[in-house]
Amino acid sequence: MQRNVLLGVVAVCLVGARGAAGGNLLANPGFEQSADGVSPSGWSQARGNPARWLAEGGRDGSAFVRILDRGPNESIPLESKRIPARPCGVYRGAGWLRTADAMAPGLFINFYDDVGRRIGHAWDRIEGPTGDWRQVTVEAVAPPAAWSVSLYAYTFEADAGACDVDDLSLTVAGGGAPQAVPEAEPGGKAAVHIGSRRELFVDSFMIDGLSGGVERRLHAPQPRNIALKLDAPWEGRYCGFFTVVNDDDHVRLYYRGWPRLDSMAISACVAVSTDGGVTFRRPELSLFDFDGIRTNNIVWRGPPANNFTPFRDANPDALPERRYKATASPHESRPIVPLASPDGFHWTQLQDAPIITNGQFDSQNEAFWDPHIGKYVCYYRYYSHNKSIRDIRRSTSEDFLTWGPSEDLRYGAAQPEHLYTSAVFPYPRAPHILIGMPNRFVPERDMNDPDWDAETQKAANLLPGVSDAVLMSSRNGIDFERWTEAWIRPPPDSRSWIDRNIFPALGMVQTTPEEISVYWDEYNRLPEKRLVRGVLRTDGFVSIHAGAGAGELLTRPFTFEGDRLEVNFATSAIGYLHMAVCDEAGNALPGFSFDETDPFFGNAIAQIVDWPAASDLAALAGTPVRLRVRLKDADLYAFRFRRAGPERRRPPEASGRGR
Repeated sequence: MQRNVLLGVVAVCLVGARGAAGGNLLANPGFEQSADGVSPSGWSQARGNPARWLAEGGRDGSAFVRILDRGPNESIPLESKRIPARPCGVYRGAGWLRTADAMAPGLFINFYDDVGRRIGHAWDRIEGPTGDWRQVTVEAVAPPAAWSVSLYAYTFEADAGACDVDDLSLTVAGGGAPQAVPEAEPGGKAAVHIGSRRELFVDSFMIDGLSGGVERRLHAPQPRNIALKLDAPWEGRYCGFFTVVNDDDHVRLYYRGWPRLDSMAISACVAVSTDGGVTFRRPELSLFDFDGIRTNNIVWRGPPANNFTPFRDANPDALPERRYKATASPHESRPIVPLASPDGFHWTQLQDAPIITNGQFDSQNEAFWDPHIGKYVCYYRYYSHNKSIRDIRRSTSEDFLTWGPSEDLRYGAAQPEHLYTSAVFPYPRAPHILIGMPNRFVPERDMNDPDWDAETQKAANLLPGVSDAVLMSSRNGIDFERWTEAWIRPPPDSRSWIDRNIFPALGMVQTTPEEISVYWDEYNRLPEKRLVRGVLRTDGFVSIHAGAGAGELLTRPFTFEGDRLEVNFATSAIGYLHMAVCDEAGNALPGFSFDETDPFFGNAIAQIVDWPAASDLAALAGTPVRLRVRLKDADLYAFRFRRAGPERRRPPEASGRGR
């Protein structure tokens, strides 16, 4: 007697005439192929003693599979490859079973939704011992929500003994078209070479098509702790313009100390972190005196200490005595001058003459060595739109002392906004991408907190305006994609809703393999001035995001180097990613299609994606390809191709297959 638990499905589907059954949908239905000589190709087991592939002794004398059920506490499912289901289609499964033991093996038709949950099934079985081969058939109607279907050969939990299986089939009659994720169409971008570099979605460079509500989503850093309170006598209310420098064995934090606006007693200070950038302490350097205090962390004093912004020089030809370099200004809006240091603590002004003069400079003016162009670059303040908007320029130099013409940054369709700082730097894990974290100033707004009396406002020299921080990125140093949506918002505290707050520090720290730290100041112009540490997922500035409705990403064409695809991703418990490698036209390549790999789920910074039907990706290296990625309730942050290494290919605690 047939056991069918799909109650009511026929009524829901309103199935009429069934029509003729189609051909066998199963791959390797007679078990004639085995890639390893141990298990049948195209079939899998979720649990139990592994089924054994045997080359001789089947119904026609050739290959078959033997399932050995070792006891009443074991059940063994041997499952075909899941194939797209036709909703409301009538499925018929058949196969031949043989057992010499008192067991009752059978066949299951199983239907699954898009995340691999079984939403319907039907089964039938035989009673053993059977002697010779006996046929089992089972029939079922696919639920309207079915996405995939498979056939099981199955031994039940109460069984014990050996069961042979051969010549299985699965056919379908009628039904609708298989359910499908909306397909992303090519947008016409040209092919690029990415080699083995990591590609982020902080910009739209690698995106050629999105479908089904898939979008780029901005992710904000989350506050974690106070990294440093700025309460030393030489620091004070107006300290700021923080720079994070990763050194060999610790992290350094440089910043301006300025306790009183009516005094030009401006200092350049340094703090050091020995816990990976979580907190900072002031080293007692005793290099400069401040109001009779010698045990301090001041590294530079004098007129050219304003807006002091250092960097560790990555130029391989840099002189050891100039391994660290900095820009500084004698006054708020005076041109910047160059400084250098062998160790980041003992500084020397390289020349009295300014190195760049065609700007405003009353901001954090930063420089660094850019290996991708083989030059120093400097981003600095100027005023655009008839001198009405605070904006950013860039200049380049081969020696840090002689600088070429300036270029104004371009932001595409982004609206003009006051960008108080630039905070541009090469992202260490993808240095071909420049990340910018400018402070955005809105001078027309004022919080007007009623708790601040006139004396408080006068003491703090409070001015109109509010601030936040935005995110931008570039691949050529001039053209930036800038988000209008805020990246860092002021907290629910009126002390951070005053002018010139939420200034991100230049640079960031890889605090753990899964987390990077960024920093910003709060309570500017108040005695409680402090630097806050926030955390962001590694590579997690922007993701390709899909919600409850599935959709696709189609990348632009590219050529790569390597034999493995690594992705940084996260899903919910019901979410998934499913990936295919396609040709330039967007068609899946043989061996690398959706049908030849499973969806996967989880949360991992470096997940390896593989296609079992293909040995590796090396054969495609150098050929223009695309990635087509299906997502549901998931985020894809980055990907790269690389050579196989010693890393574990699929950490079980991080991700899983969508089976």
